[in-house]
Amino acid sequence: MKKLTLALLVAMGTLSTSFPIVASATSDPGTAIDNYQYSDAELDSLLAPIALYPDTLLTHIMIAATYPLDVVAADRWRQSNLHLTPEQVEQALEPVTWDPSVKALAAFTDILHTMAEDLNWLQELGDNVLISEARVLDRVQLLRQHALDAGNLASNDYLEVEREIEQERSVIVIAPRHRDVVYVPYYDPLIVFGLWSHAIAPVHWHHRVSYRHRGNFFWAPQVRLSSLFYFGGIRWSNRHVVIHREPVRTYYRGTPNKRVYSKGYQRWQHNADHRRARYSNRLVHSAPKQYSSNRTVKVRSNERGNTRVVNAKSSRQTQTSVPQNNQLKGQTSRNVNVANKQLKTPRAVNNTRQQVSPRNSTTTRTVATTKTVKRESNKASGQKYQQGASTHVKRAQTSSKNTQARDTRTASNRSSISQQRSTRNVNRSASRDRNGQSKSHSHK
Repeated sequence: MKKLTLALLVAMGTLSTSFPIVASATSDPGTAIDNYQYSDAELDSLLAPIALYPDTLLTHIMIAATYPLDVVAADRWRQSNLHLTPEQVEQALEPVTWDPSVKALAAFTDILHTMAEDLNWLQELGDNVLISEARVLDRVQLLRQHALDAGNLASNDYLEVEREIEQERSVIVIAPRHRDVVYVPYYDPLIVFGLWSHAIAPVHWHHRVSYRHRGNFFWAPQVRLSSLFYFGGIRWSNRHVVIHREPVRTYYRGTPNKRVYSKGYQRWQHNADHRRARYSNRLVHSAPKQYSSNRTVKVRSNERGNTRVVNAKSSRQTQTSVPQNNQLKGQTSRNVNVANKQLKTPRAVNNTRQQVSPRNSTTTRTVATTKTVKRESNKASGQKYQQGASTHVKRAQTSSKNTQARDTRTASNRSSISQQRSTRNVNRSASRDRNGQSKSHSHK
């Protein structure tokens, strides 16, 4: 009996020790997957400072977040050109190859600068938009509903707030009060959205002291924009972003959501070749087929600002121009540096040098013949030079002889002329004497 009890105790001990091992082995993959997924708290925290923006401005921010290098370049250009008005900025950026949404945000100096300074926020927002823009727009509607329930969201002199029902969904649409003027609101999410139920604190964008205060909002100065600013919108019924195929020439007069139903709008598609930056691990893990094979890096080619974009898989090359070429900070610069280290251009150069074949007899013969031809040509040219020099000497000698002959001729002519003059003078004096003598005889 004692042996049986000992055997049972040993078996129970081994089983008890084996269970935790199995549990730990199965829990690791689950935690790894959870690290790649953004929770509702994280997403609400990212969207808190922009959820109450007008729909068109929100659309441009969402699209621009997927092109972080364009945002940084646009911000640095805008900081060096703060004297330009929004109309002048629109004209100056027309030939630039940035994304249209990034160029549309260049008129909003504070928003663009805040996005470029917080690269972590910019990358996380872009990742969520690329993973599921429908989920992002759902959370925006939820935050707007919280602000509406708290009594902090209503139409005023700056914004128009309309609540409609689309396909059995309650939709809150926000648009500027006047189409050609946009006011940007700044607010404290902990106050505007009422009770904040998440453990993660919301992102708070700070404003300037000079901004106008009204209610729980601080309003930035007006930004006058042309109709070209309204090429993007949100189709709330399907929860996706749409853009206009052609530039919008006239303002639409009516409800802002019906403007999106025009035939000229189509669903927005992210351009992976234009990103020029590596995607994050979370984004690659969520959609490996779309973003793992399109990792691109930005390589500086010269000092004028031309950059070469190399695709890591298909090795396609394009050229783009960026006004400001400073190194990025944070995670984006790390991705660019890692990608630069993976390039193996020096080895390729060495291989090409090794593949060059050595000199053979044919090459030496050709070199010798070329040398002889050069020598003969040099001799011929030397002979021609000597002949030309001799002719020049002969011409100089003949010219000197001719000058001497001319000099002698002129001298002889001068002497003869002087002799003739002297004889003329003598004859004249003789004739005068004769005339004087004849006159004296006649008087006598």
